[in-house]
Amino acid sequence: MIWFTVELSDKPGSLAKMAAALGDRSINITAIVGIAEDTEGALMLATNNAEGTRAAFADLGLAFEEHDADEGLNLDDQPRVSQGLAGFGLGVG
Repeated sequence: MIWFTVELSDKPGSLAKMAAALGDRSINITAIVGIAEDTEGALMLATNNAEGTRAAFADLGLAFEEHDADEGLNLDDQPRVSQGLAGFGLGVG
């Protein structure tokens, strides 16, 4: 499973626009974790179609990173996600 990490702009509808781009391609979001702090945040998601997700994000001009869950998920470079999960009592690392 491929996880994608994206940072959405702090504007109304930015999450909806991303979800609509996936839906237009019949891509299902199979897992999602979102962390927000003030005006910044990160969204991690997995879909049923990694190649289509890459294309949708590229068409939107949306920067993203990929993480292969089979190789383990390293959150060292995702401090906001790590902090957010810790805030819910979920230890990482």
